[in-house]
Amino acid sequence: MRSTTLTPLLLASASALPELSISKRDKHNNGRTNVFARAVEALTFEKRQDGTVSTNVFNVLSWSAGGAYYTNITVGTPPQEQTVIIDTGSSDLYFDATSAATCNLPSTNANSCQGGTYDQTKSSSYKEVEASPAFNTSFGDGSSATGPYGSDVVGIGDIQLSPAQFGVAETVDSTTGYAIGLLGLGYTTNEAVTDPRNFYQNLPEVLKEAGVINSRLYSVYLNDARAYTGTVLFGGIDRSKYTGPLATVDLIPATYGNQVLNTVNQFITTITGLSTSVSGSNSDIFSGGAPGVETYSRNSGSLPVLLDTGSTAFSVSTGIYRAIVRQFSHVDRNGYVPCSYANSGDSISLEFDGKITIKVDASDFIVPLINSTTREPEPYNNDEDACLFLIQPSQIDGIGFGIAGDAVLRSMYVVFDLDNGQASIAQAAVNSTADPDIVTVAAGPTGVAAAVSGVSTPAPNSFSIAQGITTATQSYAASTVSPAVGQETGEGAIPAGAQVDGEDTGNGGGGGNGGKHSKNAAAGLMVPKMEWSGVYVVGIWMMCVMTGVGVMV
Repeated sequence: MRSTTLTPLLLASASALPELSISKRDKHNNGRTNVFARAVEALTFEKRQDGTVSTNVFNVLSWSAGGAYYTNITVGTPPQEQTVIIDTGSSDLYFDATSAATCNLPSTNANSCQGGTYDQTKSSSYKEVEASPAFNTSFGDGSSATGPYGSDVVGIGDIQLSPAQFGVAETVDSTTGYAIGLLGLGYTTNEAVTDPRNFYQNLPEVLKEAGVINSRLYSVYLNDARAYTGTVLFGGIDRSKYTGPLATVDLIPATYGNQVLNTVNQFITTITGLSTSVSGSNSDIFSGGAPGVETYSRNSGSLPVLLDTGSTAFSVSTGIYRAIVRQFSHVDRNGYVPCSYANSGDSISLEFDGKITIKVDASDFIVPLINSTTREPEPYNNDEDACLFLIQPSQIDGIGFGIAGDAVLRSMYVVFDLDNGQASIAQAAVNSTADPDIVTVAAGPTGVAAAVSGVSTPAPNSFSIAQGITTATQSYAASTVSPAVGQETGEGAIPAGAQVDGEDTGNGGGGGNGGKHSKNAAAGLMVPKMEWSGVYVVGIWMMCVMTGVGVMV
């Protein structure tokens, strides 16, 4: 889900709050001690072995409200390089079209296209699949993207796929930041189609059908907030990127209205315990909560969450948020905190489904507040910059779910297993300098357990699992290319137009003042985005399930 969640609420309605930018830090210094300096050795590009393909991801703060994790891919013949958001909360791949009016704005315009545009007229291999507005996605702030669905050669890592389907955003309206393409990695039933008959095989499915990977499975390692780059590994697990046990949990269905659906088609799991460690004092927020779908019960004592790389914050219910900020007393009523607390050593711990506990350091959920116009840090007081507390209250309606966004996913190594409706979770080995230790995962319910010692074969998910799209007419070809795309590491991974000069390479510290700030602490800050296309798609999908309609192309 391309979203930065709601702005900080803290016991107030959303309409009464300042508009905040929830952002990952890129490169800002301006003479102050840099709390989030990036001095770690860059990741090496993971050479592919049979059955896997890898792409590096990088975080950029200067493009959009809340920032996002991106990767570089190519499309077309000859290849046109594109930078796209990596999003486990949505399912479409789409590119901004060169012909879009938004993409012809001056690059200095706050709503212009960044990360490259796609000109289908310059690709000899492009084919239109469904005319505009077959692709139609929208966001809660009024942003939208519409156009045709097309197919072309798409390159990721050292693999080129032909053909791969995607949306071509010929009309782009980005109201709160730069327009950038997106690579959705979710179940195909969440695609932004206007007709349920038009669901199609998205990138994970094409990789499987082309024989590049064995099943719809990939692993995500974002790395911590100070690092430049992480990785997404399709078809395998990199044992060098996590520490401790790897535990498999069942994904659970979403809800529609007050009903729990019968089929898993999103990456929703359960947090059964949450504790804080602040200034050396430990406190349980809740523990012993109900696992699985029982989490939707009113008195479950647990929290259902969507594992979503496309969202920045960790959003929780208002009650849980109140309990957390009582421990983090340095967070003010608007959700701001002096940036020195990012290096406090404070943390939260999350227990998933009663099986694995992940520690999240404060530096991953206390991040600088950046003015979107000046791209300068905002002042908190005369001595420190302002940081934003990325644990935020969410208006979870009825039996809805929260979102485990980048604020917590940075501390997690997650294997998304779409075929089996499960996720395998471990503590991320952040800033690991170890050589890659990649194992291929075989198809089937024993795949993860067979690939990683110490992992038991889990019982099958008791719910039905959204299946891939069946096609009798489409075949795919995959070829190896050199040089690989998406292999950039460290600072070099961030596009030149998104880099800001002046970041030091120290270890970080206090967050003192001494540089310039914008005059108004809230000026130029952007309203976060929230995607609503999934609500429409879930409605269509639910009707198909209840009527027994299958999807076939």
